[in-house]
Amino acid sequence: MSLLISFLNLLLYLAIIILIAYAIKWVITGFLGWPIDPMVLKWATIVVGLLCIIAIVVWAAGVLGAGAGLPTFWHYK
Repeated sequence: MSLLISFLNLLLYLAIIILIAYAIKWVITGFLGWPIDPMVLKWATIVVGLLCIIAIVVWAAGVLGAGAGLPTFWHYK
């Protein structure tokens, strides 16, 4: 059950990333009426894709038990 919940959490993170990217594009092009240079749009798409890949890799690492934690010097003794 926790695997399903963590997967749904991943989908929520991906939806938030994509929604924010779309909202920014809509504000710039639709609301303000400014054109976006195709190269800027290409690089922005690459950045959004990388953020999605990072979210998927972090989720997979957590599922496999290799998730990132606090550095050892932050642990309470």
